[in-house]
Amino acid sequence: MKSKLLLVCVVVALSGCSAHSPMILKNTTDVHPTVSERYSSHSNPVLVVEGPLPADIKYEVIATIDVGKIWYSGSDGILVEMARRGREMGADAVINVKRWRQPSGFAWAAPHGQGQAVRIVDEAKRRDLSALGKLL
Repeated sequence: MKSKLLLVCVVVALSGCSAHSPMILKNTTDVHPTVSERYSSHSNPVLVVEGPLPADIKYEVIATIDVGKIWYSGSDGILVEMARRGREMGADAVINVKRWRQPSGFAWAAPHGQGQAVRIVDEAKRRDLSALGKLL
């Protein structure tokens, strides 16, 4: 009986570790790097888009960003947080962004999101991102 109770406690404790868990008690941002190379952070605006980049723009996915909020708010805060974290990792854009609402923390419909932080390979294309969408 004690081992079953211990197992349940461990599962509950671990389920609260993800940005998309309903058990989070603070706003959470998880970053999952996909490459070993690290880029310098910058202060440039970051492109945030729901879909992919055009096929002629070559890029490297450097991380997946997961954001979870614990209270009701607009989902634009999710985009701002993704851009901030992307900038810290040296990303030029966050692409394939998905946003949704789910129970979390103290709300029945808190905003959550996920996206891929990318570094654009071509310097010239990196400077002309404003035509592709919202820069944050």
